Amino acid sequence: MNLSKSCFLVAAVCLLLSLLRIEGKQSHTEELFLKHLPDGRVFAHFEFTTTWDVHPLLFVQPSNVHHYGLFPKSVSEVVSHYQVQEAHLSLTQGKWRTRVWGYPPDSTPPGAELWVWFLPNADAKQQWPGLVNALSGLLCAHLNVIGPTSTYRPLHSFRPKGPVIGNLSSSQLRYAAVPRETVCTENFTPWTKLLPCGTSAGLASLFSALQLYDTDFHSLALHFSPTCKGGDCSSVGVQLVQTLSVVFPPPINSQQYIEWSLKSLFSKSLSSSCPLSSSSRIVMDTSNLTSGLAFSIDPPRVEASGRAVYDIASLTGLSKKFDLKVKSLTQFVPEMPRPPLLHTQRLLKGSGHEWGGLVTEVYNNHRHTSVRVLYLDTIPWYFRVFIHTLSIQNATVSYQHYEPSKDRVRPHLLELLLTVPPLTTAIVSVMINRGFLKWTEHPPDAHHGFYVNSVVLTTVLEECPNCTQLSDNGTKGPYALRIHTEPLLISIATPDFSMPYNVICFVCTVIAIGFGSIFNLTTRKLVPDTKENKTGIFSRLTGFLTRGTKKEQEDSIESKEETDTNVEQSIENQ
Repeated sequence: MNLSKSCFLVAAVCLLLSLLRIEGKQSHTEELFLKHLPDGRVFAHFEFTTTWDVHPLLFVQPSNVHHYGLFPKSVSEVVSHYQVQEAHLSLTQGKWRTRVWGYPPDSTPPGAELWVWFLPNADAKQQWPGLVNALSGLLCAHLNVIGPTSTYRPLHSFRPKGPVIGNLSSSQLRYAAVPRETVCTENFTPWTKLLPCGTSAGLASLFSALQLYDTDFHSLALHFSPTCKGGDCSSVGVQLVQTLSVVFPPPINSQQYIEWSLKSLFSKSLSSSCPLSSSSRIVMDTSNLTSGLAFSIDPPRVEASGRAVYDIASLTGLSKKFDLKVKSLTQFVPEMPRPPLLHTQRLLKGSGHEWGGLVTEVYNNHRHTSVRVLYLDTIPWYFRVFIHTLSIQNATVSYQHYEPSKDRVRPHLLELLLTVPPLTTAIVSVMINRGFLKWTEHPPDAHHGFYVNSVVLTTVLEECPNCTQLSDNGTKGPYALRIHTEPLLISIATPDFSMPYNVICFVCTVIAIGFGSIFNLTTRKLVPDTKENKTGIFSRLTGFLTRGTKKEQEDSIESKEETDTNVEQSIENQ
């Protein structure tokens, strides 16, 4: 009996310890990064990080997780149900101008982009469709258009950002993009509900949809990945990073001075920090101010690293609000900044609706160093790619992988490893033929055109003067970069969707004329044409309407005649 009690107590203690270990510690931090761009615009980057000290293999088992404090339960359920190791989803409105603004903290193409690493024991092919639909419902995004014909499996691009769980195999990676996806408050509202404090406190209380969507660039993202606990990465947890990047128009007043504040940008000032956040701060980069202008910052808090750091918890309270004010001391004169060391653009050549070509230009502006670039191109299946016309100029190719498409089954995929010499422009071009689609395969606005995804470049630079460094300690290389080109909008042969309407009108007219004539001839009663029947329908209708008037006139005439007769008789009698 005592032995059974001892075993029960030991099992209970072990279970309690395992539950404590599985529950783990949860923490949340928030940060707002502000920076002046070379053309006078203001860049604002919000980053909300929620960390949970739970191993990813235990995290994906719903039976092991019983308590949700700061980590959103909706994200946890999606990740655990579909056996996700890493998931990165971005919704972007506008194009980031790399040649003028430099490199963003995280490059995203216009529209929606999703890339996911599944756990080694997961069936990626089976889990991918369900995950896409779940994320589509989570953020109210139009991701359900992603199917087998728009899903890609790169071999070397999109490496995991966090520590790798198990063996790394490209068969567990899935990538998709929807360039035509538009971003609006329907996506922004559910995104803010994933925050521990929502929009009621903390940096998220600055959010105003009217201000955020009246900007030159807007991008919100959701990143789930494993994370290391400690410098040696002896233990692994999970983290959810929510980012929002916004580029505001140049805040230039009538005297050509740059002047702005938090209240002018977001229409409100900051009243409190999130009580659930262990760190809440605002960081302004003052090291690369626009065109070398001198600025006055209120309140002044510039550190030796060239950054102004403000702790929101100590600057806000029950009765005080925080508002950062910045004003230039001299007038602003626009200048063209020095181009980044590596940038790219994409072009469409050809004319008509049948033949054409895709051209990508990669610029290496470094004076002495060659750059190795991993080139990824994803093309829909209805564009016929003639791979024998692939031309690579001014660059050396050390690796090439091409996966041809199958009609209505899978798209094209091209991966290249290029070495671009210094001060050289590499040109990658290929000829295409625009195919014909069935009339049921066209979108509702078929005449708008069809999008081709952005080319994705992945590289590592030893120096990067145009990079946006969010961390105080991240000023030394190497720098891992991912660069997107602009998507292409291509017109293809489109059927005349007004033809069904024209056919319906024509057929109905013919039937009305033909059937109507035959019906009249077979059902109308024919009578002899006599004098009594010569009166037409117009005369009959006129007579019917004026019948009462004629009768009144006849009655008046008769009464008048009787009156005259009576008068004559009275005269004779006299």
